[in-house]
Amino acid sequence: MHVDALITDLDGTFWSPTMEIHPASMAVVEALDGREVPFAVATGRRAQGALKGLVPVGLDSRPAVLMNGALARDTLAGESFLVDGISDDHADEILTIFRGAALEPVVYIDHPTTDMLVGPGSAAGDEYLASATGFERVDSLDRALDDRAVIGFGAFGFAYDLLEPIAEQINAASLATAIIGVSHFEGDHGLMIQAHAVDKWTGITAWCERADIDVDRLAVVGDGHNDIEMLTGAKIAIVPSNAPDDIKALADAIIAPNEEGGWEQIPDILGM
Repeated sequence: MHVDALITDLDGTFWSPTMEIHPASMAVVEALDGREVPFAVATGRRAQGALKGLVPVGLDSRPAVLMNGALARDTLAGESFLVDGISDDHADEILTIFRGAALEPVVYIDHPTTDMLVGPGSAAGDEYLASATGFERVDSLDRALDDRAVIGFGAFGFAYDLLEPIAEQINAASLATAIIGVSHFEGDHGLMIQAHAVDKWTGITAWCERADIDVDRLAVVGDGHNDIEMLTGAKIAIVPSNAPDDIKALADAIIAPNEEGGWEQIPDILGM
């Protein structure tokens, strides 16, 4: 075995846009378990969103880096040992910027069962909210945030041209880090806001130090721009062939997409 742990992104890599996990992916997890090699997830999702897909396959007890590195947990369903939030002042300014574009974002908090706040006119579609778990509807985000720390913000299912000015204002004012990507569930694009100097690799390195795992001996699987830091930091970077070209350029190995059973190539890549 050439690595001490395998860490994967979820959307577009470990599961499909509808959260379907190919049997080949589960077979790799079972093979890793047989060799006592840790398997962890690193996702932009909040805990409740990740649990929705991982509980049915019995993977809710695995280590998890959440919210693009803002949270890290020894087990997905457990408490966060790493919490990197956005300051109250910056959170207020970010809300003002969103409202200037006639959008009100969803707000992420660190809570064991309810980790997303949804205000009136939320920037998440009815289809998403109808199937989402672990969120709370509030009459006023301003009042709701008076006594709760903000981990991040999100808006999903909107045109890139609408989200780009919001992201530019937030980044230019150094309020937080704003990342635009494809919105797998809602369609079109999504915008994620998180604290500065936070990414999946910062969360991964924090977990490795806590778990006494050599950070220089990791394999990672990722397909998006929020995976860049972990793809460049890992010993072995694995990328599906349907990822953007600039992400595939970071790969040590390219596999077929998850939906086509691409994970069946991973044991050979890892020398298992």
